[in-house]
Amino acid sequence: MAINISDKTSAYQIQYLQSTHRTMSAQGALKILSESGKKQDRLSISRTAQSFSKESIAALIDKSANVSTSELSYYFANYNNPGAILNAINFGENVSCGYNPDFKEYGVISFDYNGSRQVVPNYAVPKINTSTLPYVRAVNNSLVLNNRSYYSWTTCSGSKYTWTVNNGKIGWAASESLLAEHTNRKGTNDKWEMRKASNILSELAQGKSLWGYIYRNEEVLSVCEKVGISPGFFSIDAGAGKHTYILQESGKTINFDANIKRLNDINWIEIGYREGDTFSVYGNEYVIDHTGHIKVSPDDTFTSTEIVYPSRSQKI
Repeated sequence: MAINISDKTSAYQIQYLQSTHRTMSAQGALKILSESGKKQDRLSISRTAQSFSKESIAALIDKSANVSTSELSYYFANYNNPGAILNAINFGENVSCGYNPDFKEYGVISFDYNGSRQVVPNYAVPKINTSTLPYVRAVNNSLVLNNRSYYSWTTCSGSKYTWTVNNGKIGWAASESLLAEHTNRKGTNDKWEMRKASNILSELAQGKSLWGYIYRNEEVLSVCEKVGISPGFFSIDAGAGKHTYILQESGKTINFDANIKRLNDINWIEIGYREGDTFSVYGNEYVIDHTGHIKVSPDDTFTSTEIVYPSRSQKI
């Protein structure tokens, strides 16, 4: 319903007209709720939510908001289960958020669930007490994080945020980050700082190599040190399998798993070496066999971070 306001309309009248419009929209939407059998008179997410939840839900279902009652079915079904709502947002598929900044409380976070699109009102997204969560911390250069779990991250500014681990993806929880205010890269910026750290840790947790043109060595070294990883061999397991690396003093990382595979796959005889030539790989000796290969096992015990190649018998 459009509201036509002339220049002579008083401020009081404008306020009254706007209030009337909101009330009529709410009543219309609540009628839809009642007729669909999805009426929710009492909400139990929080006391604050209870104070305006009926109007907010009504606003969501109002045709102008383009949200149907079926899209709220997961939210209503899990109304008293904040953990389920959080998990659907933080570990779901195609999670997104859109809202008019002037009416943020009427926005929604949406996600896919069992083949349908579902929404949760922004105001009703449960909050997590970050102080109760474990830290992202390595032990003996081994960072092990439980999959589909929550952790605490402290930025350089001292602020604490909730992070999630989901199949090798590590970073700021969507239930918080999607509703955060936009910031830029200047000055102290928690959001930008966390983005770099989470990207580095996620790449490592998925067994990828960190390329210098994307991540500066000093940034990688800083993030590793922050989570308790020091130069040398280290491993990370965050729901996408265990991956091993070598962290050098400079901050450069070597993908140990990929390097072992490369060394084993090369036919060394074809590129100028001879059967019987010996390689020293991370402190162990391996001899080229008659097929032209060496056989390095990732399960061997390594005492060095260096590889020493034998002299080639002929030029390539």
